[in-house]
Amino acid sequence: PPAQHDTPPLPDLPAQAPAAEEAGEQQELDSIHDFASKLTLPGSREALEHYIRWQVAQRTAKDTDATELDPSRVPDFAPISINLDLTTACNYACDHCVDLDILNTGIRFDHDKLLSSLQLMAERGMKSVIVIGGGEPTLYPKFEETIRFMKKLGLQIAIVSNGAGNAKIARVADCMDAQDWVRLSLDSGSDETFQPMHKPRKGISLLDICARVPDTKAANPDVTVGFSYIVTWRGAHINDTNIVENLHEIAMAAQLARDSQFDYISFKPFLTRDEVNNAEVIDIKTQQGLDDIIDRIQAQVDAAVQLETDTFRVHRSTGLKAMLNRQIQTLARQPQQCHMQFFHQVLSPLGLYNCPVYRNQEHGKLGDKNANADELSYDATRGATADLVRNFNATTECEKVTCLYNDVNWWIERLIQHPEQLDRLPTDTSSEPDYFL
Repeated sequence: PPAQHDTPPLPDLPAQAPAAEEAGEQQELDSIHDFASKLTLPGSREALEHYIRWQVAQRTAKDTDATELDPSRVPDFAPISINLDLTTACNYACDHCVDLDILNTGIRFDHDKLLSSLQLMAERGMKSVIVIGGGEPTLYPKFEETIRFMKKLGLQIAIVSNGAGNAKIARVADCMDAQDWVRLSLDSGSDETFQPMHKPRKGISLLDICARVPDTKAANPDVTVGFSYIVTWRGAHINDTNIVENLHEIAMAAQLARDSQFDYISFKPFLTRDEVNNAEVIDIKTQQGLDDIIDRIQAQVDAAVQLETDTFRVHRSTGLKAMLNRQIQTLARQPQQCHMQFFHQVLSPLGLYNCPVYRNQEHGKLGDKNANADELSYDATRGATADLVRNFNATTECEKVTCLYNDVNWWIERLIQHPEQLDRLPTDTSSEPDYFL
């Protein structure tokens, strides 16, 4: 596919893929998904340049200076950004959870080794951490200590939570910065839908959760708080379960979010697991009445957009845009190499993985939970990452995945083919850089 209009340009270069003319109109990227621009930020650009040179050396089989470019290992940089699953424990039993089979396993981090891993990665160039699932992060016994530790390392921090631990989030909000954010996974506009969708194990309602959001905003008005909404429809299926439909409450949820002092609401499509490789995919091919589903979602989203103000925004994810425009396959046309597995990884009590799509999948595993806990393991992980970059065939493995990194992967692929363009890339010198990938 050709480069997106808001991706840093590579002047006078051919289209990224031979099939570009068949790709159709490309999806417009939200700034949060403009990963190519984020890789031109100071602190990211050096890693990008080293990676490009390493890839060029790999492909041209040139002799390289082993002190700078060891062909058996990726360049000496930690990922710019990671998803951190603090725990597999969860106090919900959501019917639409793609990670249901790994929850409440009792597998835990060694806390001291976790902190050592975070410190080493920060020293090697990591800039941001998204504290997210597997389980519910606020259930981690040392949740607050870990957040404060990461902020002392100078990292940008995001927290994705089910909302049950809002009090803990409010207690750490004081140490967070304007570029940090919190996102609550709520997926409903009424408690009547919230309860059967999420099945909280202790008495808590959607309104209870929303009522605690002002506490976080009061503790730190600079922290952005978002309302996450996975759109589901009748016939959606995962975990041998028919999923509760919520598409009719999209506009209702936007109103609730605005009234509860959320800064935005974000809509994304329901994901299921592929039967072949267990990847997270949008599966609407078997749905009956697809046109009706899309029309109903579009009408609700249009109504939600009307609720936007100067302080409240409505986001449509890249995946949802692709679904509504019937262009899912455009974002599933992947280059052979997934370059983003060098820049973004997932650290979980279950191990270190190359992508959130392949969390707990052996073919995406880079190492165990202590893969970056010390210098020796970190160096071994560089070798494992190099092997996966070389041998993981994204064209086939991810052929059904509507990939958020599709655009930036093709952009990096073009840079590898034309490395002379590195010096011509603009440098993003934003006063408020965003390193979340």
